[in-house]
Amino acid sequence: MATVNKRTKKIYSTVLNGIDAGGPMSCALQYGWDNVIRSSPDGLSVPVRDREIQFVRGSYTTQDWILAVSILTGTVGTFVFYERKSGVAEATGYVKHTINNPVVHSFRINISKGVYAGVTFNFECRPADETEGIAEMWVKLDAQAAPTYIAAARGGWRVKTAVHGAISIYHTTAFSFGITMQLIKACNDGDVGYTCVDAEIDNMVCDGSITIEDSEVDGVSAALKAEELVLASAANLVVTLTQSGGAADKVITIANVEFDGGNRSQDASAVFNTETLNYEVANDPDTPLTLEGTNKIITIV
Repeated sequence: MATVNKRTKKIYSTVLNGIDAGGPMSCALQYGWDNVIRSSPDGLSVPVRDREIQFVRGSYTTQDWILAVSILTGTVGTFVFYERKSGVAEATGYVKHTINNPVVHSFRINISKGVYAGVTFNFECRPADETEGIAEMWVKLDAQAAPTYIAAARGGWRVKTAVHGAISIYHTTAFSFGITMQLIKACNDGDVGYTCVDAEIDNMVCDGSITIEDSEVDGVSAALKAEELVLASAANLVVTLTQSGGAADKVITIANVEFDGGNRSQDASAVFNTETLNYEVANDPDTPLTLEGTNKIITIV
């Protein structure tokens, strides 16, 4: 029997909705039928089945974390990436994947001490017309040459400073922030897939967490730092991050953060005790927060 090797590996040269996103880490795609209709138990041993609504959706993680907002607010276009074919010469050893009309509806930045930061996007494909299904939403092109390398602005491997209002936070070991839009979908009439896919900017959820080893006890209130944060009024959370290769630090400012609660871990097997605090952005009706404009929910500079 002849040897057969049809394997592919890794992910290269990602461009999401027209934005070069270097440092690709992973892409997870889901596809199929979103609804299966089954007959009632009317004497048949196995139900009658019909399938409707073809879909393609997925998530993508990149180390180019500073692109979080620009990709979320970018113009819907295509998501292009490449896979390396196993056992094939480089000249024709790649498969090009094109995901058409990916509507990005959320992102989450994740930062942990000692590793490069990453951001994960979630998207849902919107067919161009009522006749399109999986084959049109996800197009493959075999036997491609090596793609052009796309560099990433890697970093975020250490939190240098963190401040909430007037409260300094020390020894931050992890930090996350994400924005999730409400996703509205509809498939009806003669549609094969979801010809209506809208990411609603109204009523977004903007939240995250921070993990710290700061166990300072306030000399006046006798409260732990984490308690101070939970009891504090809404204020900007400003986090300064170290970038790769001596590049200038990046500063994330998240507006009007309220810490809602936390968990303290005291473990004899751990080096230090930690606190993980959850927070959410609270809007201000007098100066409404937006993704773009003068009162941004998040800025990265």
